[in-house]
Amino acid sequence: MHFFKAATTPVPLLEMSDALWGELMTHLRDQGAGVRESGAFLLGRKTDAGRVALSFLAYEQLQPDAFSNDYVSLKADSFAKLWEVCRTTGMTVVADVHTHPFGPGQSRSDRTNPMVALKGHIALIVPRFAKGNPRPRDLGLYVYQGNHQWASYSGSDVGRLLRLTVTGVFQ
Repeated sequence: MHFFKAATTPVPLLEMSDALWGELMTHLRDQGAGVRESGAFLLGRKTDAGRVALSFLAYEQLQPDAFSNDYVSLKADSFAKLWEVCRTTGMTVVADVHTHPFGPGQSRSDRTNPMVALKGHIALIVPRFAKGNPRPRDLGLYVYQGNHQWASYSGSDVGRLLRLTVTGVFQ
């Protein structure tokens, strides 16, 4: 069943430039300081071929106290700010990303509280607070199916579904 999901999903599902990836991983690592979660929304465009991330908006830019607990917590007014940024930039949320202290698996809270509760939304989890040089195959990639159900991908499947490019544009 897992293979069937990956085989029927457009490849790549999400694409971004190597430069944006590096900037994102550095930000997540620095923001979490190796001791707490950090995260961001990936902003970009959806195309017939998939999604292209063009920038990111860190959670703390929407809400300075987003990390005051041991987990990410955003209030409703943070989402109003997010949608305003999307409106003014002409971009949309193409995914969200956050770090975990250990592996890239979803927590119970992640599964029951999607950042964007729309079918097809992509959530990425970066292990070890983004320490080292995380690559797509190190992450967990989760696609929201609705009703608190997710399609889950790891390892080489993530490497196929999340592509890093020189330009960050589907070729």
